[in-house]
Amino acid sequence: MTPASSVPRPVRLSDVAERTPLVATTSSPDANAVYERLRERWGSIAPIDLEPGVPGWLVLGHAAAVGMLRDDHTFIKDPSIWNGHGKGLLGPGSGLHLVLAQAPKPTLADADGAKHARLRPPVDDALEQVDEARAGAITRRLCGMLIDRFEDRGRADLVAEYAAVVPFLVLSELDGLEPGQAQRLQEITRAIFEAGADARALTDELREIVTGHIAYSRERGTRDIAGVLSVHENFENDLERAQTLTAITAAATESLMAWVAQTLVLILSDPRFSHRVSGGRLHIDDALDEVLWRSTTNPNLMPRFAVRDVVVDGKLIERGDPVVVAVHAANHDPLVQSDDPWETVGNRAYLSFGAGAHRCPAPRLGRVVARIAVAELLQRLQLTLVGDPDRVEWATSPWMRFPARLPVTFPSPRQQPPYGSWGADAEDDDPVGSPLGR
Repeated sequence: MTPASSVPRPVRLSDVAERTPLVATTSSPDANAVYERLRERWGSIAPIDLEPGVPGWLVLGHAAAVGMLRDDHTFIKDPSIWNGHGKGLLGPGSGLHLVLAQAPKPTLADADGAKHARLRPPVDDALEQVDEARAGAITRRLCGMLIDRFEDRGRADLVAEYAAVVPFLVLSELDGLEPGQAQRLQEITRAIFEAGADARALTDELREIVTGHIAYSRERGTRDIAGVLSVHENFENDLERAQTLTAITAAATESLMAWVAQTLVLILSDPRFSHRVSGGRLHIDDALDEVLWRSTTNPNLMPRFAVRDVVVDGKLIERGDPVVVAVHAANHDPLVQSDDPWETVGNRAYLSFGAGAHRCPAPRLGRVVARIAVAELLQRLQLTLVGDPDRVEWATSPWMRFPARLPVTFPSPRQQPPYGSWGADAEDDDPVGSPLGR
């Protein structure tokens, strides 16, 4: 028996003076290297800084990640129990004021227990009724509209002009929003993101527009996403319905933007992969899956908070400590990952859609939109990435990984190769049964 005095004391966050910034895991050209350094030094859970001077834990191991995502009794989403409140850790310009709010946040993504169990079924019901063939047709039409805007120019930024726009337009139409409403909501959302904590007036306008749309959808009896939410009996009021609709749209837009943009980076920068796709040996779906394995769109999930002291891998997670699950690192855990990079083709055992009560509610629908967005672009334009593929600039979000910009050039329409040269039938309205599907 080992004497009690010789048992190492678990490491606390306060024991670690120098911590790796969380944003280093998403903005680095080689995200794997950052995660691996942390894994080698700390094991399955590492101390990090959410922002300079704001400590937290980063879960790197696959087993630990799955366990925490499924244990919503010990690790909850309510930031009001954060043990940093009152310590003055967040400056006025901090980007964490909404993430580490002092009051429980009202949205589904931040709900726990009985409240989450009440709010999740309406989301599932609203998304399950979306017809995938219609969603595919909407996506194809909107992608064509956006490509029309820049194809004669011979150059484009595929993030700002395409990947960041397609998902929002698609979700807005599936929500039943008019084009003018959708445009205004996108403007407000961007302004709120930039203004951070000083966005009260914009938030009020956003709530007014969405709440009005919920009431309009109920009056019209629509069967779109907003229409289903507008009459669902699980909600207590229209404010909850509006918050849910806003959360669905925002979460889907951000994740799909990153998924589309990263897939384009992969195909345009990795000759081995692009040749396999263009030669018909791999489907667009394989490229989408490779992104979720290799990099993933949401490498670090929003923090959960420990409700009690817990020891994990020699680290003491104290009550109120923020715990961030690193999906990227979990997907690359040597205990579950093969040394053969092509063994992941067709394998969808990644954690990129989450696990437990907060898992993604519509991974199949998201794949339909992402697949068509990538395919339409490759079918229409012969793209060449501008600059060194190894020097792509990554956005500085600690939660999402996507290129800050993706400049490309392409020949004029008269010089394009035959339409559909990437092996897809662009007129097929069945997004699942198309040659780009499985």
